[in-house]
Amino acid sequence: MVRLDPIARRLRQLFAVLDTDDDGFVTWEDHQRMVEAYAENYSLGPDDPRLAALAEAYWAQWLGLLAKSTPGRFRLSQDEYVAAHRAVGYDTDRPDLLENLAKALFAVLDSDGDKRISSDEFAAYLTFRGVSGDDAPLVFQRLDLDRDSYLSQREIARSLRAFHLNNDGLHAPGGIFLGLH
Repeated sequence: MVRLDPIARRLRQLFAVLDTDDDGFVTWEDHQRMVEAYAENYSLGPDDPRLAALAEAYWAQWLGLLAKSTPGRFRLSQDEYVAAHRAVGYDTDRPDLLENLAKALFAVLDSDGDKRISSDEFAAYLTFRGVSGDDAPLVFQRLDLDRDSYLSQREIARSLRAFHLNNDGLHAPGGIFLGLH
């Protein structure tokens, strides 16, 4: 039996979240359904710039994965998805992919537009993601790196980067921004 490192295990979990139609593959349509879920939950209309930024961030993620997979593929199996994610180079080749996703997610979650995510805004996000309200303070605390009682765009970006790059355990808190809990 092959023992997977924590990053590969997290990416397999992410694959399961993104495979929204449970067909054993991830496609652009799966990513679109994620964007549509945000639109519905946060009442984002088709002309809302936050929705456009989120869709663009997911599209860039998808193109980044396709660029690192077998040419001509427009759907990725779990193994292909994990391999493509590992090859994207979020820390060197394409750090903008995670920054753009963090920026788009931050804009959606910052519902009052004050340039920070409060614990109430984060709790609303966790409800959207189906995470128990009892877990909200602990998750928030793990993400609030500067301990100012708010989440910044930088803290979201750092948590996304840690999810993709740190080989330090299965439950990296940045996974919450990708649908893992």
